[in-house]
Amino acid sequence: MHKQGEAMTAKVYLIDDEPVITYVLVDLVESIGLPYAVFNNSLSFLEQAVPAMSGCIVTDVRMPGMSGLDLQDELRARQIDLPIIFISSYPEVPSVVRAMRGGALDFFQKPFSTQQLLDRIQDGLRIDQARAEMQAKSREVGERMALLTPREKEVLAGIFEGKLTKVIADELGISQRTAETYRHLIMQKLQAGSVAELVRMSMEFMPRPAAGGQPAAPLRPQPVPGRSSTF
Repeated sequence: MHKQGEAMTAKVYLIDDEPVITYVLVDLVESIGLPYAVFNNSLSFLEQAVPAMSGCIVTDVRMPGMSGLDLQDELRARQIDLPIIFISSYPEVPSVVRAMRGGALDFFQKPFSTQQLLDRIQDGLRIDQARAEMQAKSREVGERMALLTPREKEVLAGIFEGKLTKVIADELGISQRTAETYRHLIMQKLQAGSVAELVRMSMEFMPRPAAGGQPAAPLRPQPVPGRSSTF
């Protein structure tokens, strides 16, 4: 069982009902010391799947109970976003198209090149790591954003819309000097080194403009899924 707050260990999740293929996959990831977990069907993997997990999935397409393609759909529905590599003895065009359109990293036909598969597994791990780092940065920005007062959020909304400090001050009924002080405090709290960085950090937390050109509502940080648990 995973515990809240624990660091997540990235793994290669190997899902295949064929013992021979499983043996090959295990031997492959062990050859370069990658952590892994083995499942002989999709349902057993789903029993342990959580949004916080990290790593890469290698799965067969045809398996009893639930196909690899159906697993891909279920993971998306559960917001478990891991790179997926499919392997199959029967790579029909519709299956390949469905897998790739569903966001798969690659699709290999059995027998496959072990080196090419290993390269793609490592690609998947790098992609997942980069995504985890982006989520962590976004979460940090969200935590800083939560420190802003309602007035500071109003000033930040004006900055985000490209308004001059004087205009922001007039709209809020405060002096220009006070508005400049708020901007300074905002940049301190968000640890932004420039207005450009401030705007970039704010983009995902700014509400979309309302219909009819109405002013944007105050900033409301959106939750970012964490990666803080392990099996």
